[in-house]
Amino acid sequence: MATGTYSEKSNRPPEKKLSFRIKGLFENWGLKFLSLVLALALWLFVTSYQNPETVLTLTDIPVKILHTEILEQEGKVCTVLDGTDVIPVVTINAPRSVADSLTADNVVAVADIVDMQEDGTVPIKLSTNRDADSVTSISGTINEVKLKVENLARATVPINFAVVGEVAEDYQIGETRLDQNQVVIKGPESEVMKVATAGVVVDVSKATSTINISAEIHLYDEDGMDLETDKNISLSVDQVMTRVEILYTKEVPIKTAITGTPAAGYRLSGDVEVEPGTVRIAAKKATADTVDEIVIPAGELDVAGRKTNLVKSLDITKYLPTGVELAEGVDNNVKVTIEIVPAEEITADTSTTEEQ
Repeated sequence: MATGTYSEKSNRPPEKKLSFRIKGLFENWGLKFLSLVLALALWLFVTSYQNPETVLTLTDIPVKILHTEILEQEGKVCTVLDGTDVIPVVTINAPRSVADSLTADNVVAVADIVDMQEDGTVPIKLSTNRDADSVTSISGTINEVKLKVENLARATVPINFAVVGEVAEDYQIGETRLDQNQVVIKGPESEVMKVATAGVVVDVSKATSTINISAEIHLYDEDGMDLETDKNISLSVDQVMTRVEILYTKEVPIKTAITGTPAAGYRLSGDVEVEPGTVRIAAKKATADTVDEIVIPAGELDVAGRKTNLVKSLDITKYLPTGVELAEGVDNNVKVTIEIVPAEEITADTSTTEEQ
């Protein structure tokens, strides 16, 4: 009993103490509320002073058009009008610490085809890809993209090959080749109809060796005007491999080989005239270095049984070594004249010479 009585008495002091504390919470509540308000105001003041809200201005923000495949499934395609897929100025309100860390790359501007209106306009939605919760507001100088919707068209157009520039001295352009000679284009019908041909251009300035390069494909209208800036047209390939052969040129003499014997009482005077006497050839440098002359073979110049001069026009290309061709602009015809005279005429001439 004594122990139980002691236990009851020992529990009473904590109850009184807890009651006192709870009661103390509600004492002077007005003063305590004022302290809380002052503390909050002080925090806001310090925060605003050290990290005030500021205005960030960014320019030329691109707008991404979403879900264009919806139009393609319907055989349609859209064209952006008036450059409205670029926002001239975007303004962001945010704390200085946030604004200072944002760049144009952090601005996300999208226009969803799903939201397109009957007049072809699509609202632009702006956001940031970082610190979005800290951004107070974000707005642009334009708030919609203007689109023109028309039929989607495809066409296959030929690829032309052109070279510009001058190769090094004593060199010329040989064979030119493309890996493919046509390209498929796709885009708005009105734009595709403008394209007449495609083409690639390779610069050969000062070249001394064959050029193998991937060249960008350009689109041209019927007047030859370059349409390469038309981003509304897509190509099946943007580039094509090209090859421009560069050949070395050199001048070499033309030699002759004669077969047969003139008729009895006649002989060769020894005077063989070749017009022209030299020819300019073209070949790879290593091959050209091995060629010092072009020889017309004996089988082409047979004087057997002849009493008069042999005059013959020949196609010199038939006697060119493998891998060698005539240089650009060189005539392939060669005239050969082999003089045949009576044997006594030569003797008389010899005697006259000796008498002199």
